[in-house]
Parts: sequence; C-alpha cells; structure tokens
Amino acid sequence: MDAIRNSSIGKALIPSETPQKPSATREILHEATADSPSVFGKAVNAINGNLATHGDNNITEEKARSYAADTAEVDSGQMSNSAAFANSAAGWAKEGNGVGVILNTLGMIASGPIDRANYHKG
Repeated sequence: MDAIRNSSIGKALIPSETPQKPSATREILHEATADSPSVFGKAVNAINGNLATHGDNNITEEKARSYAADTAEVDSGQMSNSAAFANSAAGWAKEGNGVGVILNTLGMIASGPIDRANYHKG
C-alpha cells in the first residue's frame, strides 16, 4: 500500500498524513478553484490540494493560471468539462508528464456523460 501511496498517482489522489505548507502557486490555484461547481474545477482543486499536502510544489504560475482560466471557462459554460480535461492532458503531454496525461484523460472520459446531461438540461 505504501508503494501506491508514495507514487505520483497516489500523491495526486491521497492526501498526506503529515501535510506540508502549499506553495504560492498552489495557493493561487486553490483560490481560483475552491468554490467551483464544475467537475473539472472540483477535480483540479482536490488534486492540487492533495499534491500540496505532500510538499509537491512542481507547478508553475503559468500552469496554475491556465488551470484557473479553464476552470472559469467551464464554470461560465464557455467550455465543457471534457474539453478542459483534454486541454490539460495535452499540456501535460507536451511536458512529458505521463501521470498528468493519464489522470486528465480519465477525467475527460468520465466527464463526458456529465457534459452530455448538462447539455440536455440547457
């Protein structure tokens, strides 16, 4: 179980038992996504918070602001959850971050039915 908990995916999904102080960029992202009603915004906030508890401050201000902007677009109805996850997966692919690609691709697939239901609700 420790191997999973200490893996990159484990750290993204499971908060640390001994939380670390988040970096300024993780704080920026938290502020931008904390009250998001969207699936994308909630997922970004949860993963950002989990990584922060592990002391993972490997996020640039540019990347944090990009996530914040995509969250705002999803929250305002200008972008679907699936498109935001796809955008994020593509960004991580360019950086060679397989974990980011995998998690965001799974988010894209999982949020498709939610986007469809939201579209039909109007």
